[in-house]
Amino acid sequence: MSDVTDVAIVGYGPVGQALAIALAQLGYRVVVLEQWPSLYALPRAVSYDHEVARILQSLGVADAMIPHTTTSKTYEWRNGEGQALKVFRGLDEMAISGWPDKLGFCQPALEAILDFRVRSFGDQVEVLQGWKVVSARDEGDGVCLTASAVIGNGAPLKTIRARYVVGCDGAGSLIRQAMGSSYEDLGFSADWLVVDVKPSDCGAWNSDQIQLCDPARPTTLVSGGPGRRRAEFMLLPGESKDGMNNSETAWRLLAPHGWGPDNAILERQAVYTFRGCIARKWRVGRMILAGDAAHLTPPFAGQGLCAGLRDVAALSWRLHHVLRGSANQSLLESYGSERAEHARRFIEFAIELGGMICVLDPNAAAERDAYFLGPGASEDACFPQSRLTASDMVRIGDPHAGDLSLQGLICIGQQKGRFDDLVGNGFVLLSVDKDVTAHLDMAQQRLMKQLGIRSVVLGADGDAIDVEGRYSKWFKTLGCRTVLIRPDFYIYGSGDASTLVGCLQNSGLWLQDNPADQPQALAAAALACQPNGIESPGSRSRAKILSESIFGIGIRP
Repeated sequence: MSDVTDVAIVGYGPVGQALAIALAQLGYRVVVLEQWPSLYALPRAVSYDHEVARILQSLGVADAMIPHTTTSKTYEWRNGEGQALKVFRGLDEMAISGWPDKLGFCQPALEAILDFRVRSFGDQVEVLQGWKVVSARDEGDGVCLTASAVIGNGAPLKTIRARYVVGCDGAGSLIRQAMGSSYEDLGFSADWLVVDVKPSDCGAWNSDQIQLCDPARPTTLVSGGPGRRRAEFMLLPGESKDGMNNSETAWRLLAPHGWGPDNAILERQAVYTFRGCIARKWRVGRMILAGDAAHLTPPFAGQGLCAGLRDVAALSWRLHHVLRGSANQSLLESYGSERAEHARRFIEFAIELGGMICVLDPNAAAERDAYFLGPGASEDACFPQSRLTASDMVRIGDPHAGDLSLQGLICIGQQKGRFDDLVGNGFVLLSVDKDVTAHLDMAQQRLMKQLGIRSVVLGADGDAIDVEGRYSKWFKTLGCRTVLIRPDFYIYGSGDASTLVGCLQNSGLWLQDNPADQPQALAAAALACQPNGIESPGSRSRAKILSESIFGIGIRP
């Protein structure tokens, strides 16, 4: 194939944007195709979690998002009489990823910040907005895409050739269809009217997260980011999408909750069908799925966008090692198996919540309420743990393999900051033993170099100081002294370094005759290991530059 880009991404929502950034940071040429000519200016997703905040940090945009995020202490379920049924606590507390557990946010602000970051790579990333992909053909050594201009009849078709194509093109994904894949329906469907308002008086705004489990009309009331409130109303039997999707209905349903034209601006209303689905195949040849093209989840756990950005984190480093020739294509197989199982767990959890929320029968609702208000039920509830199950990239039999790793504050020399900002992205062999790599043989040392695995020793005699003592407590809890952390922040395994690197070496995924010593590959590997967002003397931080630039085009906290 001639004039081939490394990766073509179909879809320029947050998932496509994030993947473009992740790959560009690793040194690859990317083309993005999006049928809409401009960014979508209205809210959609309104929540992401600590793990996604860390992923955004790895892309260099998390700090720029701070003015556009809010925290809440609890997510509270109430019945029709206002009694608390379930309480999810600690949403504002610092989680293992080094960010608050849950964050409310404004999606247009996120997309604008991601778009600015994408365009900072110049010609390395080509963004083709207003181009709809009409066909995708796997040619063995790459994929050929054909796209037509959405505006301008008679414009010639555009052909894009790429070594890999990733479909981030939503529920109606053409790439999923081209792969011969389809959704598995997980058995949930409900129509809801989604309404976004902006209080006229910012003092009237609050970040309360409330789920009204009222059989008269299940209702969600949550933050939509600073200065915004999101309300969602379940459609009742006999109500139609067309009949409910209007401003009059929106104001009528908002009125009992204190909102009206006299104290709020109606930003938008739309009827959505909440569904739970997962793609049967995530990769066929050189075509791969991510985001809503791969999964749909009801919003009750706030995990829709989170799942898509986890896809980005899991896929980008795998594509990196396959593209640079240090791994064979089987490395991509663990992407689909890991992400499908993980996404399914959170979708099923959201469906379980939905099954309890979307109860319209008063008698069934009374039974549910009696259970939650009774002595046998706990007031508190927990979200599922973000843990991976077995794959080629999760060490078998290791009690900590697949867990998320900790991000705390560290000090390296005179610099103090978050671990990832000071250490950088990529594999990390993290230890409290100063001689952690002393017993690696030559082959294991070569693999460390080939995969860009950095060894970081915590302690007074090591590479970094554990500023808050969180790592010391974490290692004591784990009961080990060394962990190997993957580029997506999950633990590959725990134990001694030679065993961990040896297991990784024997996985059968890595190519021995690889171009790791070639200048281009070395440059890409060096770029992948660069710290993010460190402010050097005489310079401004990336986050500050991003914030100033975004504010300059009119987006304010």
